[in-house]
Amino acid sequence: MAELHIVGRISSAKDFKQPHLLCKWSFHAGRGWKVLNGYEEGQTQESCDLYTNEPVWDHPIDLHYTTQTIQNSPKILLQIFHRDTHGRILFGSYGICNIPLSPGLHSIKCHTWKPIGNWKDRLRDKFLGISLQLKSPNILVNSLDRFELLTESMGTIKIELYILTRNFEKYGCHI
Repeated sequence: MAELHIVGRISSAKDFKQPHLLCKWSFHAGRGWKVLNGYEEGQTQESCDLYTNEPVWDHPIDLHYTTQTIQNSPKILLQIFHRDTHGRILFGSYGICNIPLSPGLHSIKCHTWKPIGNWKDRLRDKFLGISLQLKSPNILVNSLDRFELLTESMGTIKIELYILTRNFEKYGCHI
């Protein structure tokens, strides 16, 4: 079997309007991929940096896959939440990125966005802090389902990953 080992961190956030942020993350891969070791989902701590407005998480990631194909390779889905002035934790945005399959260090900037809906939804968001959320964020893993969404760009999440591969050439998985 070919193996992919992902070691790294969800580093920081940039260009968000809210200073108090946390990130829920999850990895998604096709049926040909199996997790040997590590966690496929988790959550960072809440972080706030009032001076630079770039919260730092440095949240570790360590995941080991085995596969016989490169089809439907792993992706990471991010859900960003923020704390408002009343202490409520509210949804902020989504982001999704493909995991590189080439060995080495990769710095990834994952751009995030949120659904905006109609004018009533936008008013609720602006005045009540009630943002639209998807019923199942897992549909974002399939890129075909995202084309019909109306969205607004939010901030960027910095992810640093070390990718280690083994036996990809042996099983015909040429990268």
